Amino acid sequence: MSQLKIYLPPPSNWQDFQDLVVQIASMHYESAQDYGRQGQRQNGVDIYAETWDKKKIGIQCKETKSELNDKVVEKDAEDAKGFSQKLDLFIIATTHRRDARLQDWVIRLNNGGKFPFTIRVDFWDDFQNYINQSAMVLNSCYENYITAFQQTDEKHHLECIQTAFDRPAFKDDFLHERNYDNFGEALAETMRLFSIGVLRDRSSSVGIIQTVPLRALPTGKYKASIKKINDMVEKLYRDYIADARRFTSDYRYAQERAGHYNIERRKVLDLLNKMLSATSLPPVDFRY
Repeated sequence: MSQLKIYLPPPSNWQDFQDLVVQIASMHYESAQDYGRQGQRQNGVDIYAETWDKKKIGIQCKETKSELNDKVVEKDAEDAKGFSQKLDLFIIATTHRRDARLQDWVIRLNNGGKFPFTIRVDFWDDFQNYINQSAMVLNSCYENYITAFQQTDEKHHLECIQTAFDRPAFKDDFLHERNYDNFGEALAETMRLFSIGVLRDRSSSVGIIQTVPLRALPTGKYKASIKKINDMVEKLYRDYIADARRFTSDYRYAQERAGHYNIERRKVLDLLNKMLSATSLPPVDFRY
């Protein structure tokens, strides 16, 4: 059975991202270390690594909010040609999500033989995999992230929670529920968001929201409130599991239980909306 991945946001500054890349590179290669320091000429290389068979690797770290495109990659590769060691592989490590168009362009560039080394772009999706594969790096990332978790991070996290609840499964009168299986699946996916930090689209199973899982939030008032919401959703799901089989064969029973589900969901949304209001975020409007 495959292990569930835990999703983390990229580090919020370049130094933390570079420290993370050094940790991961040290796991994959014989040696890896920061190259030079800020202000010194580095020829496009932030981290220098060597493999066990003495292949030389230069890594450029890009914690950036701007677009990563072919021009940026080619410029960085040109800079790396002037590095003091003859590189076998030049890696651009970025906090951007994986981009198939850019990957295809890099493949064509490598096939053209313009540079004396192979170029590779490691996206944040790749680092998610690296982090999940290493308990040591994972624990280190969590420790650093929890220490740095501030109000801006809480707001972003709460926006993700808001999106998860701003759906018919929570907003519509239970009497109008057309498919009780969909209701149960929506509850299960919401619990997944709390558990591992990802909310999937039910039709495609593609992740549409990624955020910090509940257990990784720093201890405090915010985490306690989020945990209470999670516990309430879990109770709703247990109630649904107990009722689900009877719903399909007894419509009158479903009508009788509608009041219960409306009341319990409203309690969840009332608590969530208080948190949203305190953070100047719009509430989730429900229709019951």
